[in-house]
Amino acid sequence: MGILKTWRRKRLDKRPLSLERKSILERRILPYREMGSDHKRKLEQLTRYFMDEKSFEGCGGMELDEEKMVAIAAMACIPLLGGVSDIYPYLRAILVYPTHYDAPFSDSGVDGVVTEGVESRSGESWDQGVIILSWDEVEYDLHHPRDGSNIIFHECAHQIDYEWGATMEDFSWWRSNKKEDGLAVTLKKEYHKLVKNMEHGHPPAVDDYAATNIHEFFAVMTEAWFEQPELIRNSYPDVHKAFSAFYNLNPG
Repeated sequence: MGILKTWRRKRLDKRPLSLERKSILERRILPYREMGSDHKRKLEQLTRYFMDEKSFEGCGGMELDEEKMVAIAAMACIPLLGGVSDIYPYLRAILVYPTHYDAPFSDSGVDGVVTEGVESRSGESWDQGVIILSWDEVEYDLHHPRDGSNIIFHECAHQIDYEWGATMEDFSWWRSNKKEDGLAVTLKKEYHKLVKNMEHGHPPAVDDYAATNIHEFFAVMTEAWFEQPELIRNSYPDVHKAFSAFYNLNPG
């Protein structure tokens, strides 16, 4: 972390989260209301850092107010409570549309034919340091915090993947026991198992978007783990074990 960022954070630490922002957390963020005092203080600190270090931009006529930005920042910081990332160091900007938006896509088939077009999206994450969100989707997730789907957790998982290379096969993340699989090995194994089960007509316990590729598998599993930890613990115990160590958290 650079000297300037360290200095700015020390200045922020001298000021408590404003009563207005704390009120937003109490009203809008159910996980915050359920946290113990230590995690609450940590989330307030991370939210202050996030608000200070990232830029927010409304798109497509979206008007961003303090409540929307604080809610997005706080949700983005919940996965970081265990210290997995120093506030997404590669993330610079959060773009927010009022609802689903159209985005161009290009897809290369196995025969080499490239298909291009436009598709409706609710969010995406770029390795160039940008997250795009649909506020309608964020709002829905705030009202349904236990349904296993959360666009902010999902897109922020991609940022963690960019930062750590968590889904890379040569990922040399710490192992508590060399005989145990590391995170990337576990993800690859569980991903292929999920795809094979789906090919045999067995639907997954999570959103089937997880079968898209290993990166989406990681993101879908992350959002489900934070919202429905018992589901992941029971249906994908190896993923649960790996995530508990990687995120250094127990969301259940």
